[in-house]
Amino acid sequence: MRILIAGAGIGGLTAALTLLNKGFDVAIYERSLQLEEVGAGIQIGPNGTKVLYALGLGAALAQAAFKPQAAEMRLGDSGRVIFSLPLGESIEKRYHSPYLNIHRADLHRILVDAVRQKSPNAIHLGYEVKELHQTDARVTLHFLNGESAQGDVLVGADGVRSVIRKELFDIEDGQFTGMAAWRMTIPTHRLPKNLVPPNATVWVGAGKHVVTYYLRGGELVNLVGVVEQVDWPYDGWTCRGNKHDILASYEGWHPTIRQIMEAGDETEYYQWALRELPPLATWSKGRATLLGDACHAMLPFMAQGAVMAIEDAWVLAAKLAAYPQDIAKALQQYEGTRKPRTTKVQATARRNGQLYHQTTPSKQLLFYSPLWLVSRLTPNFFASQLDWLFAEDVTRIS
Repeated sequence: MRILIAGAGIGGLTAALTLLNKGFDVAIYERSLQLEEVGAGIQIGPNGTKVLYALGLGAALAQAAFKPQAAEMRLGDSGRVIFSLPLGESIEKRYHSPYLNIHRADLHRILVDAVRQKSPNAIHLGYEVKELHQTDARVTLHFLNGESAQGDVLVGADGVRSVIRKELFDIEDGQFTGMAAWRMTIPTHRLPKNLVPPNATVWVGAGKHVVTYYLRGGELVNLVGVVEQVDWPYDGWTCRGNKHDILASYEGWHPTIRQIMEAGDETEYYQWALRELPPLATWSKGRATLLGDACHAMLPFMAQGAVMAIEDAWVLAAKLAAYPQDIAKALQQYEGTRKPRTTKVQATARRNGQLYHQTTPSKQLLFYSPLWLVSRLTPNFFASQLDWLFAEDVTRIS
């Protein structure tokens, strides 16, 4: 069976690797002329690392990633800890897999290397999809460069602006959420020693929040600052920012946050429009289906966007392997297995955004005081609330 994948991001590459491991013939078509991943750090929970380790990537991840010791929430102005959830060895013992912080470019490189080791010619660059056509027996991709490709199954892993989704269901780009994200990585040597704790920390405040954590074994500090705003005035989804603007957005915030922001140079300030998709009625049509952001783009407030794509990839490969003679059934089971879970994660991420951005001191007291109290009275409470997410092991699905 020949499987076409549109998009060589984290989801598309993970899908390619899982499908290659199951003996499928795979071809990935990427619109870019170079294999590079933009962005900064991402967090991979135990539910995601289970898949990556099952794919044999554990050693490469260990060299590139950072293991945070806790996940904590702090007030953005005072730095007061609202709650702290142990990670490190504690979460690895609970879920039998680690929690990792990794630069998106590093994970992308690891996946590219693994795919090329299995199939040196699987990745095709400079192939932007123009349209697709299906028959009962085949699916055909037509590209802007005039070429075409045929296969038995098509996987649209081409992100929130998915051409495949537009072709299948006439659904355009994801919707602007009223929030934009500053993203930057700073070499640790530019900062005072031990300024940033070895944790994944959410700093919360009125209408905005910041996330900080280490990357590359502690060589880099990753900062994401999310700010509510009425609209996105730029043509593209990302724009170059500057130090003055980000510091103005976080006037009065804790010195740790201000120092990290001050440490950047003018090439290191970027802002992204945050967009999401409402849950789709279906992901599949005929011999084509969607994966990752193409079908469930979500806000980053569960740190699960990339992980959901990684889980999708494993389940899709498992279902195609289980029903190679019945594509419709394989895609139906893939969607039926994944859709309830990704919809729940989307909704939870949206609620977290509301929790992080309490706009007045009275609302902050109302929402954060119970979290502070329960963390001290019942230390395992927050871990138990995440069991539904982190305990999942899609590698057991067949």
